[in-house]
Amino acid sequence: MKVTVHLGEPFWRQVGRRAVELTLAEGATLADACAALMQFQPALAPELENGEAKPVWFLNDEEGQPESLLADGATIHVVWPVSGG
Repeated sequence: MKVTVHLGEPFWRQVGRRAVELTLAEGATLADACAALMQFQPALAPELENGEAKPVWFLNDEEGQPESLLADGATIHVVWPVSGG
């Protein structure tokens, strides 16, 4: 199955693209997509695994969890967490 991963700031600047299409096995989870993304774009691995802050993953416009199941055509967004006051 194919999923599209949209990369937010600063992730897209590290790889020079705002979106990446991944091909994953049926039954893949958000954690599988993260692993595939790091393999496809190794420059992202340091920030995704142990950067300053953990990124937030959205699956089809809702916050996803590592065990969230993906469907063919799913849209994933990886964004930097933001806080304010």
